Amino acid sequence: MTIESKSQFARRINRVPSYITELLAHGRLVLDSTGKKIDVEASLAKLAETSSGANPAVAERHAQARKAPATKKKPRTKKNTDEEPTRASYKSQVLHFENEQIKLEIELRQSKRFELGDVRREALNLGNTLRASLERLVDQTAPRLSVMQSAAERKQLLKLELLKLKTAVKAEFPRSLRRMQKS
Repeated sequence: MTIESKSQFARRINRVPSYITELLAHGRLVLDSTGKKIDVEASLAKLAETSSGANPAVAERHAQARKAPATKKKPRTKKNTDEEPTRASYKSQVLHFENEQIKLEIELRQSKRFELGDVRREALNLGNTLRASLERLVDQTAPRLSVMQSAAERKQLLKLELLKLKTAVKAEFPRSLRRMQKS
């Protein structure tokens, strides 16, 4: 008589240990005298007997399952508003919000999210940078545009100045992000 633990027996028949627990619950394995280890030979024989549906109890259970009409799941409906919320529902809501708070704190530390005040401050800084750049563009290009004779020269000057403006504004975004990550 060979005796093995549940995990050893599971490896022997190429199954996971949870399957062995299920077999035990259905009475398809034989335990030793202590009730903790599995008698390998007797269990393999019992599995062979019951695997083909030869076990009358198993065959009856499967026949009942085939005869029974498939039950439809009832759609989830909103509970009556007259019902009092239970202590468990309050506790589950509290746990949900605590978990969300913890997730938010982790994301803040990982710089995946930012404080609202920091975002507002940086948005204001970006707006001020854009406004100052546009004012500089007008102040510096207006006199030069007025003395130019051809439209091609004016277009070329505006294209060059707008490229400088675009570069300055694009460079400000990473700076803002770094400032938010520091704070």
